[in-house]
Amino acid sequence: MPTHPVTRNLRFLLLLAATLVILLSVDYLGAFAGVDTYFYDTFLRLRGTRPTSNRIVIVAVDAKTLDRFGQWPIRRRHYAELLGRLDQAAVVGFDLLLREQTADDGLLEAAIKRHGKVVLPVYVGAAAQPIGPLDRFASAATGHIHIELGVDNTARELFHSVYANKLLPSLSSKMYEAVSEQPLLRLPPPVSTTGRLIQQDHHTINYYGTPGAFTRISLADLLDGTVQPAYFKDKLVLVGLTVPGILDEVSTPLSQTRNRMPGVEVHANALNNLLDKSSIHELPGFLRAFAALLTAFLLAVVLARSDEKQAVLIWILSLFVTLLAAFALLAAAHWWVSPSLFLVAFSVIFAAVYLYRLDSAARKLDHEYEIMTALLGRDANEAPEQVAGSGLFGFLSEGGINAKIGRQVGMTTKLLGLHKQLESALKTEREALDSQIRFVEMLSHEYRTPLAIIRANLDILEMKDEDLGGQLSGNFSKMKRAVSRLVEVMETSLGRQRLEEARTAQPTSEDIDFSSFLDSLLAESGELWAERRFERYGGGCSGCFVHGDRLMLKTAVLNLIDNAVKYSAVQEPVRVFLEKRDGQAVVSVVNQGTTVAPEELERVFDKFYRGGSSVNTRGAGLGLYLVRKIIEQLGGSVTLTSDDSHYTTATISLPLCQHQ
Repeated sequence: MPTHPVTRNLRFLLLLAATLVILLSVDYLGAFAGVDTYFYDTFLRLRGTRPTSNRIVIVAVDAKTLDRFGQWPIRRRHYAELLGRLDQAAVVGFDLLLREQTADDGLLEAAIKRHGKVVLPVYVGAAAQPIGPLDRFASAATGHIHIELGVDNTARELFHSVYANKLLPSLSSKMYEAVSEQPLLRLPPPVSTTGRLIQQDHHTINYYGTPGAFTRISLADLLDGTVQPAYFKDKLVLVGLTVPGILDEVSTPLSQTRNRMPGVEVHANALNNLLDKSSIHELPGFLRAFAALLTAFLLAVVLARSDEKQAVLIWILSLFVTLLAAFALLAAAHWWVSPSLFLVAFSVIFAAVYLYRLDSAARKLDHEYEIMTALLGRDANEAPEQVAGSGLFGFLSEGGINAKIGRQVGMTTKLLGLHKQLESALKTEREALDSQIRFVEMLSHEYRTPLAIIRANLDILEMKDEDLGGQLSGNFSKMKRAVSRLVEVMETSLGRQRLEEARTAQPTSEDIDFSSFLDSLLAESGELWAERRFERYGGGCSGCFVHGDRLMLKTAVLNLIDNAVKYSAVQEPVRVFLEKRDGQAVVSVVNQGTTVAPEELERVFDKFYRGGSSVNTRGAGLGLYLVRKIIEQLGGSVTLTSDDSHYTTATISLPLCQHQ
């Protein structure tokens, strides 16, 4: 039994919702993290570099310094001298572990105390134990230098708060607090940190460029006086090692393996983020999931209302807009919205809607096939249906699409056979209709001449009877009406036959000289209505040619002339006008007699309609209906007007041949 459409739609929506929930679960497990990371790094490279703060300066222990002061590690008295020259700096942070004792520690200790705003590094070891500087340097503040590396060993983030039995602020946050003189806003500390390492206050580093983006001054240049101490007034100075091969450099989204960055510059980037508040914020997972679900369902509604080509374009556009929006938010607002969930959700929605519509089309084809089979019947030697399944799953079942194709081929073959039978039957019908029309035309031609003779002789006899006193005038009137009725019946029958021929077969068309054609019709009418006068007006359409079937046009015009004769006084002439107007040949048949009511002017062209003025006039109500149908098939129009002076005008407009 076929599934109700509402039930199918409900099942589809439930299946779609379940698929999206599974998709969210897969995203929560991190299946798309690698793709999101690739987009993140790519977007940062596309964004390019940003201006750094001129307050941040890196004093580098570089190759020049080692050439001047000896191999690594250099003596600590140089750091003491460094602090003496940086007495105007706002804060000095070291990215150098001062763990081992040396002979110069006293000099450095004194320099640290004199300066007053020095931050020394703390390293978190493998056992979650902090490894800090010597105890004698306790007068200096400390901050951890741990950088969180991704699975691809790329530095994208760090934590400003690390708890290893106590709070260990990051080096950059501690320097920021020293400069801003206000504490960094941190999350509440955990209830217990005993025996484990807890990281809080996540910071995604918004890099300013590749290595070298910040101002670097060699320690050797600073100590030999090349750079004056006044330069460092209110500066935030980071001291660190930059010699390749000695320190552990890290990859960044902007540098990766091509140009690795020393750790001291990573901390400079984080510190600059705190100063200008430009660290990258990531949209919370639950908000991203909600946004993905909402936009996915909206996309499903739009796709369901679009055709196949539009759906493909909308899907591609949705992917492009998603990536463009993610890039714009990252570059302009420093917000990162991972796009992979949206891209996958939109693709799943597109595939689901496409498959659903394909399934609906397959089911509709199955239904139409059942209807065709019921209408056409099954041959006695035709095997029963073996196609299993309906809809899209029917394509995947045993036999599948090949069986359905074979079924459709069989139906097409049967329809072709029926088509040939119908063509043969129509050909036979056309031949019979042609014979019938020729027979009716022959009868019409054979009867018109005798009827004209009878009518003329009746007129002669009536005149002679008038000389004898008119005793038989009533009989003559009855005979004349009978002759007129017979002529009308023949003309109506002939018109219907010609109209039917035009519907079922290609009519015979030719270029007709309308002026000469109209003269011949008036001459023929004059023979039939010998007692009536016909007046022809308009010579401006000499040589006017119209294209159409001559016999059909003759039937239409004679019908209008006969109507004008029947509905006008005997003493009044029937006037026929012909003119050329706006690329058309216009013929008007005018008679003076009975007025047609305004409400009947349009209805007189309806089939079997007879107006109030026709009560005393015999007819079938087909004349003007045939006229309208014939003229419309010839590409023209017909109208009827009637005024208070008892003039009624029937007008035919036909397009002239294109060569005129």
